Amino acid sequence: MSAPLWIPSQEYTQSSILYYFQHFVEQKTNKKFLAYDDLYSWSIENLSIFWEAVYDYFEITYSGGYQKVLDRDNISTDFIQAKWFEGISLSYAEHIFRNKQSEKIALKYADEKLKYREVTWRELEDMVSVIQQFLQEKGVQKGDRIVGILNNTVETIAIFLAVNSLGAIWSCCSPDFGDKSIIERFAQIEPKVLFLETEYQYNGKSFSKQETLAQIRKHIPSIATVVPVYEEDWEVIFSTYTPQTLTFLRVPFSHPIWILYSSGTTGKPKAITHSTGGNLLEHYKALAIHQNVQEGENFLWYTTTGWMMWNYALSSLLCGATLCLFNGAIHYRDHKDFWEFVKLAKVHHLGGGAAYFSAIHDLEIGDYQPKVIGSTGSPLLASTFENLQQKFPDVHIISLSGGTDVCSAFLSGCPYLPVYAGEIQCRALGSDIVAVNDQGKEVYHEVGELVIKQPMPSMPLYFWNDKDNEKYRESYFSERPGVWSHGDWILINDRGGIVMYGRSDATLNRGGVRIGTAEIYNVVNALEHVKDSLVIATDNEKGESRITLFVQLEANTSLGQIIERIKSELRKQYSPRHVPDDFYAVTDIPYTLSGKKLEIPIKKIFSGYPLEKTVSKDIMRNPECLEEYVGIFNQKQ
Repeated sequence: MSAPLWIPSQEYTQSSILYYFQHFVEQKTNKKFLAYDDLYSWSIENLSIFWEAVYDYFEITYSGGYQKVLDRDNISTDFIQAKWFEGISLSYAEHIFRNKQSEKIALKYADEKLKYREVTWRELEDMVSVIQQFLQEKGVQKGDRIVGILNNTVETIAIFLAVNSLGAIWSCCSPDFGDKSIIERFAQIEPKVLFLETEYQYNGKSFSKQETLAQIRKHIPSIATVVPVYEEDWEVIFSTYTPQTLTFLRVPFSHPIWILYSSGTTGKPKAITHSTGGNLLEHYKALAIHQNVQEGENFLWYTTTGWMMWNYALSSLLCGATLCLFNGAIHYRDHKDFWEFVKLAKVHHLGGGAAYFSAIHDLEIGDYQPKVIGSTGSPLLASTFENLQQKFPDVHIISLSGGTDVCSAFLSGCPYLPVYAGEIQCRALGSDIVAVNDQGKEVYHEVGELVIKQPMPSMPLYFWNDKDNEKYRESYFSERPGVWSHGDWILINDRGGIVMYGRSDATLNRGGVRIGTAEIYNVVNALEHVKDSLVIATDNEKGESRITLFVQLEANTSLGQIIERIKSELRKQYSPRHVPDDFYAVTDIPYTLSGKKLEIPIKKIFSGYPLEKTVSKDIMRNPECLEEYVGIFNQKQ
């Protein structure tokens, strides 16, 4: 058994929110929990009591009353009809502001133009009040959809909070989304008001969204008001209205808070509609209890507004933390601006995509020691765990897994447990997760598909305009009736740790034996001179599976120099089955805008699909790289 990278000190454990919450539960239930596993088992065996404890511990403010925490009466073959805390009304934005201290810092901000700002709670409240009054004058009411094409800025936070304070529903795309991608998302939900940045900077270059605005006006007639942020219309709003006392419309627990979107690699993206109360409770649990975010700390997750981690990071404000926003390319000026901001802002909780942390093994940081580093988007390689721990010896590394589907993480961190390289520490409280084999049998110490056996309050309310929940049911409940199939291969080990093996729809199959793509990446991406890689499996006309590996190499490195090393390490660390049949050097690896590796579209290209039917380029960070893969496939024929 490998040695842990990090072991929590007694002081760290006993000063954690989890520790305080456990004692609260013990007093409430007259039980004693000797270890995290005991508390976890109790939470899923007593789901209603657990979520009521979360509700009570964080002193949720509400109107009305409820008879049941979870009403299962309408649950038959899936969780879609599960009802939580029916009868109460509450406001997310009210909870954001309820512990404000006027002169304390709410937000810290920096961008590529070297603008650094600190925004007090009073300044944020005044900004939200002005936008709230403007929206009221425009007739915005509960249930209206308000959308943004905005970057990760102070203004975006204020706009969302004003929208939410009125009971309206928020949806946002990052400006780097293509026109078609934005229109496909927003046209589904018929928004009333659009806020957008018509000009912005990324990686030192300026971009215009004027053509995007023209296309939106043409294709989404429901938009009655357009506000170009940072321009004259925006300034007029702040000269017209004066700050007033903020008001908050409390909405039913199950009222929509925001609409997020599936990646939509092909076809229109699904408009995933989330509940106010479900996200409020889930984010308190995920951020405070599992990530140990506490009052007075600084929280930064590098994200765009188009990734659910923007919504997740926003909820650090619920915990009394200061939210730190970096707007721009994380690697701009050789990463200098980002890391200077991290140090200047004294960030305690630093989060980002696993791919970024894997790309900075050789980056010297110096003079910085965070409390927690969070990583998600893809499995964090064992070598990257080790590298981060070497860079920051005292840091608690938390690898997360969850998704847009639940706007949270259900595999997360625990301040009680050691950290092992390549493993997620635990299943989150209240998340009844198991691995199952093809026969539907629960398995441990064996790779199986991630299944959720009981409802979570942050599961989607519905997909917008999804008649009879057909797409919702097909997405999660068609594989195994009665349980949520998430589409990830995982292994749960004896100590409760979880190893991710990649998406089940991208899993490699060699002679009937499943191989997780993460296993290949663990070895290949750790090798010297390898920048990144992508692996797929395709079947030939005889039904034989061939594994193909694409490798992005450092300059002045040839594929011939490294193939034998790849083969040798895969055999040594895993098995001969893991050795690919074909190897290709490529200049880039395809990713979505939110940092997910696009294995399935490349698999489709190598299965003979035309490029236009493999992926929507608008959802990609680097669509230009696809032509190289098409060229490789054509040369093979």
